Amino acid sequence: MKITVKILPLNSIKEVNLKPGSKVYDVLKKINLRPDTTIVLKGNTPIPIDEILGEEQELSILQVASGG
Repeated sequence: MKITVKILPLNSIKEVNLKPGSKVYDVLKKINLRPDTTIVLKGNTPIPIDEILGEEQELSILQVASGG
């Protein structure tokens, strides 16, 4: 299945091909992002990394940073 991912704040768009039944975590792994440094959005709603994805979904990934 194909998932379209928009990575913010870079505004780059990637298409990721995954097996049916894949989860958000699988998308992050495929594009080499760590779950603890990202917020994944479907529309304007944050979703958990264990959510199962459907065909042709579009996600936005917001990269976050923390520190002191």
